[in-house]
Amino acid sequence: MSNISGLTFESVFCGSDTPLRPSHCDNQITQISKAAKSKDDLELFMRKTPLMILEEGAKGAYQQTPSWSCAEIPSTSGPEFEMTLTLRGKTVKARASSKKAGKQKAALEYLHQLINDGKRVEFFIPGDTDEEARANVNAIVERPQEDTKRGVSITAKEVDKSIPTVKEFPPNVDGGKNWVGALQEKCQKLKLEGPGYDDCKIESNSQFMVTCSMKNQKTRGIKPKIKHAKNLAAWLMLKSLEEGIEAVQNFDLSTEFEELEVDEHLASIRNEVFNTKDKKSALIDLLSDKARFSEYTLDFKLPTVNNFGIHQILLQIEICRPDTPDSDDLQMGAEHTQTPELMKAMAEKEQQRKKLPDPGTRVFSGHGTSEDEAVQSACKSALIHFHTYDFTD
Repeated sequence: MSNISGLTFESVFCGSDTPLRPSHCDNQITQISKAAKSKDDLELFMRKTPLMILEEGAKGAYQQTPSWSCAEIPSTSGPEFEMTLTLRGKTVKARASSKKAGKQKAALEYLHQLINDGKRVEFFIPGDTDEEARANVNAIVERPQEDTKRGVSITAKEVDKSIPTVKEFPPNVDGGKNWVGALQEKCQKLKLEGPGYDDCKIESNSQFMVTCSMKNQKTRGIKPKIKHAKNLAAWLMLKSLEEGIEAVQNFDLSTEFEELEVDEHLASIRNEVFNTKDKKSALIDLLSDKARFSEYTLDFKLPTVNNFGIHQILLQIEICRPDTPDSDDLQMGAEHTQTPELMKAMAEKEQQRKKLPDPGTRVFSGHGTSEDEAVQSACKSALIHFHTYDFTD
């Protein structure tokens, strides 16, 4: 009997007895996929602090959180804080000028010990070798402070209002739970890339806004403290993973952001007025705007000095609004003559009319250590009024 074990499709039908060579296409795709994932993991890793890496790894590998103790050490250059980290029977100490910095130094040392113990994979520290893992950990500490985005202030106008945002936990949700750790556990269970966090400070209300990002999905939390805002953002992201993105779409704070925009606009006007040196001249320039005021009179009355030597004065302003065409005059007769252009012009005229100040008298008070300061104070109040007053009722 002849041996046919070495025959192939090509040797039988194409006249060749050369065995088929296995294709390396699948291996190449797998290698490319692994390289891309490794790059993504490294980029995410570089956005974290040593303490974040330690806490997330401990939660995922041991289902535990590090325990801390603090001792204040007096010194000639100011107090130092010795932070003691304990996890799984291993203790690490580090000193710094603040508790926060001490925790980061202790966490960094603990991560290096984990690498020495061969546990870098369990704590998701990227690197094919121990040396690469140590270099990646050290790169986090050496990165410029600007990369963390902490302390960056933004205005409400700059906020992306399409991102689901929450300021408080719903009544049926445990706000004291570690939702950052819960989200990390969920990602590990589903074999998903872990979340990234960015924080900034909203100028108008001095609250912190933390954005949680996973792939193309983002959620946000807002709180006076960064860690609380981060916990909110993580909870909302976990909710979207478990219930679908539709479940978090109703967490919309766009109305509040719009109100903050108005507050910021008014605050900028007030700051501009406060920084104006000659407020009386600025007020005269404003009242001379013929588009808003056809006539005005400006009169300072009753200058007095109280028992404490404070000068006081009243500023009386009478204004007349300019004549505007009545909307009826623009209709030009029958309704069939109203073109879209004419109707648009009518609407613009009506809006302009509403924004004009009502005629009449307005009185503002001022005070200061001299009569001139009192005059400037009264003019400041008038400037703020005419710049910010909503005439649309």
